[in-house]
Amino acid sequence: MAEAAPVATAGPAGCFDGPNRLLGLVGPGLRPTSAVVYRRDLADFLAHWPKPELATRADVVAYLDSRAAGNPAGWDRRAAALRHFFEQGIAAGLWTANPADQLPRRRRGDWRWRR
Repeated sequence: MAEAAPVATAGPAGCFDGPNRLLGLVGPGLRPTSAVVYRRDLADFLAHWPKPELATRADVVAYLDSRAAGNPAGWDRRAAALRHFFEQGIAAGLWTANPADQLPRRRRGDWRWRR
């Protein structure tokens, strides 16, 4: 069985090479399981918005509404993934604004008692 080649990175931002290079922004500071879920959500976002530097807050909200309608927890999780992604992009110097910053939470109430 052939071994998988390691993923090459470009520069200090640690972005993946190739068309999915922006997925490399998701992961630093996250638990491994969170990073996997955030990358999946980000890959879906990038399929809709291939140039995230052009996305506005209205674009992000419209995307979240279209992907997680009727699922407040999913909306919040995707919003958190996008917040993290745009913050990492700012830190890497790829863009200057975070259109996902300070989005309202859709999930209401204290859900922790249900565990």
